[in-house]
Amino acid sequence: MSQALPYRPDIDTLRAAAVLSVIVFHIEKNWLPGGFLGVDIFFVISGFLMTAILLREMSGGGGRFSLKAFYIRRIKRILPAFFAVLAATLIGGFFLFTKDDFFLLWKSALTALGFASNLYFARGKDYFAPAQEEKPLLHIWSLSVEEQFYFVFPILLLLVVRKSLRVQAGFLAALCALSLATSFIPSAFDKYYLPHLRACEMLVGSLTAVWMRCRQPAVGRRCAAAGALFAVCILSTCLFSYSEQTAYFPGPAALIPCLAVAALIYFNHYEHPLKKFFQWKITVAAGLISYSLYLWHWPILAFMRYIGPDNLPPYSPAAAIVLTLAFSLISYHCIEKPFKKWQGSFAQSVLWIYALPMLILGAGSFFAMRLPFMAQYDRLGLTRSNTSCHNNTGKQCLWGDTEKQPELLILGDSHADHYKTFFDAVGKKEKWSATMVSADACAYVEGYASRVFQNWAACRAVYRYAEEHLPRYSKVVLAMRWGSQMPENSRSLAYDAGFFQKFDRMLHKLSSEKQAVYLMADNLASSYNVQRAYILSSRIPGYRQTLRPDDESTLKANARIRELAAKYPNVYIIDAAAYIPADFQIGGLPVYSDTDHINPYGGTELAKRFSEKQRFLNTRHNH
Repeated sequence: MSQALPYRPDIDTLRAAAVLSVIVFHIEKNWLPGGFLGVDIFFVISGFLMTAILLREMSGGGGRFSLKAFYIRRIKRILPAFFAVLAATLIGGFFLFTKDDFFLLWKSALTALGFASNLYFARGKDYFAPAQEEKPLLHIWSLSVEEQFYFVFPILLLLVVRKSLRVQAGFLAALCALSLATSFIPSAFDKYYLPHLRACEMLVGSLTAVWMRCRQPAVGRRCAAAGALFAVCILSTCLFSYSEQTAYFPGPAALIPCLAVAALIYFNHYEHPLKKFFQWKITVAAGLISYSLYLWHWPILAFMRYIGPDNLPPYSPAAAIVLTLAFSLISYHCIEKPFKKWQGSFAQSVLWIYALPMLILGAGSFFAMRLPFMAQYDRLGLTRSNTSCHNNTGKQCLWGDTEKQPELLILGDSHADHYKTFFDAVGKKEKWSATMVSADACAYVEGYASRVFQNWAACRAVYRYAEEHLPRYSKVVLAMRWGSQMPENSRSLAYDAGFFQKFDRMLHKLSSEKQAVYLMADNLASSYNVQRAYILSSRIPGYRQTLRPDDESTLKANARIRELAAKYPNVYIIDAAAYIPADFQIGGLPVYSDTDHINPYGGTELAKRFSEKQRFLNTRHNH
């Protein structure tokens, strides 16, 4: 049996502060630069409450401890509202998202169902994914971290529960120190989402729970008030002074706000003159619905941002707040509270509250992508082209007249891959074939040194293939996002500061070895996702989104490669992108699958326009 802890309304006020900080930060970062610390406040609270409850039960204060009973409480507390948000998000994504974006939403939903969202996002954003602020399930990463901690921590605590409080505190402090130490270890993953780096924040709460079980002199009213006030000042300072660029976060920098939260939990345990301010009815009420507020606010904001700036009224932040509050109140009263009364066994809880909803959502989303509503865009060729050859040198990728022996080798990144239907159509018309080898964020140049190259297996495979097979091709085509190599894009995954110097040396070498070298002038990026604008305009009455070329770096980069090509007599520029209309549409359909990648339909249409004016091979092209 569980013996509940005495209710602490001040902790609900802390929850309110946490969730409101996060919401304000997500609406406008400049309003509260450190608002993301709200998640850390939640972590400390969770660590404190979980440890206090577990120690009470494990030590016999609440009867025989049962892991099953512990996890039943977690299932009832977390999963019902979680699945409601997940279902609503997937339904919203089905009606609003492009098929490519819905597929990525489905993938993030699957990882959320397994409480592994943080690991999914820690791997770095998908190359073709929407911006972070447009991912409706991004915020589930923190819930995943917390649940991973809940899976492991009770078992660890069992190791020391019969030991003295000093041993327990030492054990938890050692784990916290280990967590901090790992923050200094370089990682190929985004550290912000890693559970072992966040463990220290929850362990601060755990240590607070152990400390409060120790016998200690009573804290006077004035001392408790002063301690609480000081902690509020420290926490407030962190909320306004921290930012996403704060060094050693997560890590040592996270200790300051976490210790301030721990101090508030500790000092508000005592009676003091300021305690009434931590028990205001409105903040306590906000704390009670904080879980639902956290779950609902981010998908609402993400969907609004996905729709685009031209279609959002000035009052959209206020509308987001009202919608968040409305959905949260419904969620709390109609889902959270009723399910807390669930009396099912562990097996029943797992089956009915976890396994069945997971199966329905996972399978339903999978089949939804195959419905005509979604599949029509595949048939039209508007979605991203089949990338089974892209990032995969193990598969033969032959385009054009495949009965001919390939005479061209096409090398590059996704801006080579998106020309597949172009090369296929032109090759068939001109009776030649080409082999394409490409990978995301993989510019091709001898001596390439981007910041991800050494850890990017697919890109290294492209280079190995070229090293082995390039000599047998008489002609080579190089196609890539040249603008990624401009200094203003130095944060690009593909950026190499010495790219153009290296490229010039490689052109000199290739021009002496090959019959011809072709450089594909890059296409200009749109100011907004082209396919998304087309799809949303067909689904939302009155939807209008301005599309215009917005890519100064590509213009400069194209000029740069033209200068380099002009130095060598057999290096030619192919500017198929010149046939892309300014509105990025041909025949009323979009030619991009996002802001800058040409879709299969677009590649085919460009091939028609290109072939009407010129030939790819056997003619000299403008430099």
